[in-house]
Amino acid sequence: MKRLALTTLLAASAGSACAQAASTTGITLYGRAVAGLDYVNGIARPGGDVDTFRFGSNQYGVSFWGMRGAEDLGGGMRAVFNLEGMITSGTGRSDPLFNRRAQVGLGSNNWGTLLLGRAMSLTDDESGAIDPMGLQASSVATLVYGRNWGSRPNAVTYNSPVWDGLSVRAQAGSDGVPGSFNSGKQLSAAVKYAQGNFSLTGIYEELRDDQGRMDNLYVNSRQYTLGGSYALNNLRLFAGYNLTVSSGDTVATPENPYAATRSQMAWIGANYRVLPALTLLSGVYYATLNKSGGHGTLVTLGAKYDLSKRTSLYGTVASVFNSRNASFSVEASPDTMPRAGANQQGAYAGIIHLF
Repeated sequence: MKRLALTTLLAASAGSACAQAASTTGITLYGRAVAGLDYVNGIARPGGDVDTFRFGSNQYGVSFWGMRGAEDLGGGMRAVFNLEGMITSGTGRSDPLFNRRAQVGLGSNNWGTLLLGRAMSLTDDESGAIDPMGLQASSVATLVYGRNWGSRPNAVTYNSPVWDGLSVRAQAGSDGVPGSFNSGKQLSAAVKYAQGNFSLTGIYEELRDDQGRMDNLYVNSRQYTLGGSYALNNLRLFAGYNLTVSSGDTVATPENPYAATRSQMAWIGANYRVLPALTLLSGVYYATLNKSGGHGTLVTLGAKYDLSKRTSLYGTVASVFNSRNASFSVEASPDTMPRAGANQQGAYAGIIHLF
């Protein structure tokens, strides 16, 4: 009986300590699971064009899981952290474990939040609000081969408070190679104004390779983005412009065979809530390259049906129309590129669950 009583007391004490720690740090577990099926035709291969029908892991946004928390330090200050990792739903892989966010920092209602560690790029975090397709595989990211996706390592990120609808974000980092300030340099800023039905966002990002160069248009380059949206009852309209620029030493790649140093893209689109649970999405994106790289037009149409507040069905169809020298893919993937001058179609559908 004494042994039982002691065991019960220890368990109760441990449970109380855990509950107090959870309450103090305010830890929240969260995530998103997305999976479906995907079809793309006209993929260029040495023996001729082929089609693919495959599992769709990340077409309508990625799957991820994470945890975040905060501790009140008094005087309006708080300590914060955020760990988040992407999951490929088709295989269950998450490598490295926290490949999206691994941040710790300090926050204040008056001064904003300063975070240290791996972070999602500002181009990824902020572009979704100005893209009618919400950064899907067929979206504003497609004609720049996902240049505005992804996380940034070794980052220092600042998020300001919101002042009458205006907010500012800044992010910087480097590889820390002695004697080379520009090695792996990343520098970005975003300004957003949202008031009522209107929203406007401007984003700048500069990425350099481990030698400090910007010689790859879709990997190491400067990117300027301006876009906005306006809501009219159940209709939200979108428009935007993106300029991506690399140096004169840009190398040719399969995605950029003419070594273009300048990509300009403009888009318009709309979201329309037909029913409380059903939203239609559409977008038209036009990109042109210098150095005779040609131009391409992406046309998209999608639907999202909410089964509940946390579970939705999705479906998207898209077509890309290329000029003679262009080989833009219908999805933001070099694995599905068509031959130069060919048009291409794609479709995907699946389910999303938030937790």
